[in-house]
Amino acid sequence: METLGMRIRKIRKERKLTLAELAGDRLTKGMLSLIENDKANPSMDSLAYIAEQLGIEVSELLEEVSASELRELLEKVKSIQVPKSLEAIEPQLERLQLIEPYIDRLPISYEAGQLLVLYSEAKYDVEKKHWEEPLDRAIHTFQKLNLMNDWLRAYILKSFAMFVNHNYEESLNILLAAKKEMELNHYVIDELPNLDLLYMIAVEYLAIGMNEEGFGVMNEAIKLSKEARILYRLDDLYRLAAFKEMMYGNEQDLQYYLKKLSQYADFTDDVTTKGFTLFTKVHYYNSYIKDYEKGNELLEQYYEIDEGEGSKTKVFYYLEKGKSLFGMKRYTEALEAFEQIDEFPNHFHHPYDLSLQNELYAYKALCYEQQGQLAKALEEAKIGVDLVEHFIDTPYKQFINDTYEKLKKKADGR
Repeated sequence: METLGMRIRKIRKERKLTLAELAGDRLTKGMLSLIENDKANPSMDSLAYIAEQLGIEVSELLEEVSASELRELLEKVKSIQVPKSLEAIEPQLERLQLIEPYIDRLPISYEAGQLLVLYSEAKYDVEKKHWEEPLDRAIHTFQKLNLMNDWLRAYILKSFAMFVNHNYEESLNILLAAKKEMELNHYVIDELPNLDLLYMIAVEYLAIGMNEEGFGVMNEAIKLSKEARILYRLDDLYRLAAFKEMMYGNEQDLQYYLKKLSQYADFTDDVTTKGFTLFTKVHYYNSYIKDYEKGNELLEQYYEIDEGEGSKTKVFYYLEKGKSLFGMKRYTEALEAFEQIDEFPNHFHHPYDLSLQNELYAYKALCYEQQGQLAKALEEAKIGVDLVEHFIDTPYKQFINDTYEKLKKKADGR
């Protein structure tokens, strides 16, 4: 059986390279000699360097796994169900253990690319590190095979990993680089991954406060969705548009997008969209119109929809319930509602969502102030300020900061 060292030596001689010529800053002649004689195992970085010097792919140096074996492995890995929760460690650990023995022997193939993507996701979920290299290999694999839809999806996944860590600019730059490469090389991309790309670019622009650019890309995506006559991402785009118009006080445009969302929900019988549309109305009455009675009335309708979905978003019911009760000057009941919130769902990462959630601490602070507990009020308000400190300015961040400053002045006797 031909070993790795034998394979390197054979290819080097075919290309008429001496050990000295193959060696360089990253690998000495002596280390190369040990590798060629199978007395040392090279790292993947060293293998990549050797392959680059030889002008070949790393897979040509490795003993490739058969296509049938890879297909069987891919099916087995995919059969392990991974919940959407970010705490789904056990199934991802199982996936890691299955793929690990093959990771350094994967050829350039569709199955290998998919396995590299799944391996990268599992690495991220389990370790939160060492996930980029396999994903970059997947991107390279898909590009070599001209599988451009998979190539783009892998880029979007790489960007999303940055997004969930609130590295919004880095995430955006990854997407913009992919879009530029697509346009320069005239890649043919299907509508669905293209809509994913446009939606995420719009989201990222808004996350760093580049609103004009974000709205432009968002409208581009809505236009593409309509032209292609597909509903994919249309609800997400309408939600984003409705939220944006609400934040910037554009009542007419807000009502337009809420109407579009209602039509979408009726057509698709989508409970999630129905719930979002109703929640947005509740939130609008509580936070912007200050009609707390109307907000509270609509909130009970939202509760019924949310009950059908389980308790995934029940915290938002209690957040708005507490705000309605606060506005009606029922401060003790408001605090009781706020205390029902242990934590918010961990799948929200946009500054809009996170700032909205953290209004909780400002409202709790105001309730404590009304009860004469100023020290407790300041403590709660400061938590909110710290949590939104690094986010872009929004009406929510402004409210949180203003609440804290108001309480500080009161505590200082000003």
